[in-house]
Amino acid sequence: MAKIDPKEKYQKFKYESVYDEELHCSWIIEVMADPRRGTHAAFCVEADISNRTFYQWLDRYPVFDNCYQYGKMVARYNWEREGQDLEDLESKEVGCKFELWRLKGWSQFGIGKNSRIRLNLTKGGTPAQHYHDILKHAGNGDFTAGEIKQLMEAVNVGLNAHQAFELQKQIDELKNDLEKVEARSGG
Repeated sequence: MAKIDPKEKYQKFKYESVYDEELHCSWIIEVMADPRRGTHAAFCVEADISNRTFYQWLDRYPVFDNCYQYGKMVARYNWEREGQDLEDLESKEVGCKFELWRLKGWSQFGIGKNSRIRLNLTKGGTPAQHYHDILKHAGNGDFTAGEIKQLMEAVNVGLNAHQAFELQKQIDELKNDLEKVEARSGG
């Protein structure tokens, strides 16, 4: 990989990246279809955008989102084909290649993973917005069944706590208003 000039990147990120549907939609498919690049991280580096910008583009531009979803399918298909190709090798040749293939499946597609979950939540959002964001991730196939269950349980606890605080705030406001009315009416 080429050396990165931090000052140049800082200047680039100082201004919002401009989305170009024709350029970026074909580019995401090209990157995802390349077995050596095949990740949205590779696309972000090549396109000089941040992870946040990438997810904003997915939210704002349905064609870009569809192209990315298609690109993910192509990348997964390529990975599955690599696994099929391993079946054709002699058993002594498979060892390291299989481990590398398995690791790629874990890191890119969540096959057999039980580690970190990556979330793109609305910054400063309410628990209800976070719940919506997590459901969107789940719809994209970003989580295993166990992960989505844990996330939903955690968000439900947060949502309940948020609702309790909001309810208490409303009760306090009503008490304050009642005290004002009683003071004006003389008891």
